[in-house]
Amino acid sequence: SEIDPAGVAAALRAGELDVALIHEYDFAAAGPEPGLATADLCTEAMYLAAAAPVPGTPAVTSAAADATAIARTRDAPWITATPGTMCQQMTIRACQAAGFTPRTRHLVDDFATTLSLVAAGQGVALVPQLGAAGPPPGVVLTRVPLARRTRIAYRRGAGAHPAVAAVTAALREAVPPQLRAAG
Repeated sequence: SEIDPAGVAAALRAGELDVALIHEYDFAAAGPEPGLATADLCTEAMYLAAAAPVPGTPAVTSAAADATAIARTRDAPWITATPGTMCQQMTIRACQAAGFTPRTRHLVDDFATTLSLVAAGQGVALVPQLGAAGPPPGVVLTRVPLARRTRIAYRRGAGAHPAVAAVTAALREAVPPQLRAAG
């Protein structure tokens, strides 16, 4: 089931879900939830997606994060997630840390759709590494010094339950080795 992130904790506590994936971003961290336990799953780099290289970006692409890329998009329209989501909160706070408030043109919660809008020249966006895999032609990705962390959440004390343990093991196996959390 895909549910609003704000409802995950209540759904787990109510037994409507046994296991959930929760995200936490730099600038948008989730606090501990009563009655729940979490286990680290993976950490992804974040990317600025644009239809053309961001002015001032070095001609040679490197794996190093570009700390000034977001600031250079001050005048660009932005594609953000919908209000109330951690993804939108992270984008707004990252832009504010770079000295501006983003001018939002589109509100989208799907990274493939976001990247299609970027390719069409409708704005720039911040996307996590897994959401940026296989971007459409015309999208330029610039790594920025931000991360998204994914955790596995379940009711406290349920981590050893065979079903929860099996799902946790399967999720960890599905994560690319370079993104896996230690431990």
